[in-house]
Amino acid sequence: MQRYGFSILTLLMELPTVAVLVTALVLAATRRDRLPRRARVLLSYGTLVLLGAGLVSLLWSLAFPHVVGTDWMREDGYQRIRMISYLVTAVTSVGYPIGIGLLVGAVFAGRRPTAAPANPWGSWTPSASAAVPSATPGAAGPTPPTTQWGATDLPSPAPDRD
Repeated sequence: MQRYGFSILTLLMELPTVAVLVTALVLAATRRDRLPRRARVLLSYGTLVLLGAGLVSLLWSLAFPHVVGTDWMREDGYQRIRMISYLVTAVTSVGYPIGIGLLVGAVFAGRRPTAAPANPWGSWTPSASAAVPSATPGAAGPTPPTTQWGATDLPSPAPDRD
């Protein structure tokens, strides 16, 4: 069990990351109506790049203890391990920023700039029957009715900013 304890622990630590990336990939593929095409493509590629870099790193973490314990250490084994380690480091150090950059690009892709509202409250204007605010304590006027969660039934002052 000692020989595989490190591998099992490493696998358990990486499993949530792999699960999140696979879930993101499945949602990007199945929920086509929720995202614009450009954002969906960037999300898919970013997730695939992150998943690939993560799996390369995971495979090397799982293989390294077993490689060190085998005959690789006899003839130029150190040179081989060093080269593989450099390759894994190169893949992950390039893959993670590219994958995250693609995910950030997916967040902003397909969004259209909106014009600033003409007044500070957007399209909301108070009704003529609304209570006029007063500086006198106690003269606050009627309070609006509250809903189940404590909010009011009044429209949002800026519905386009929600």
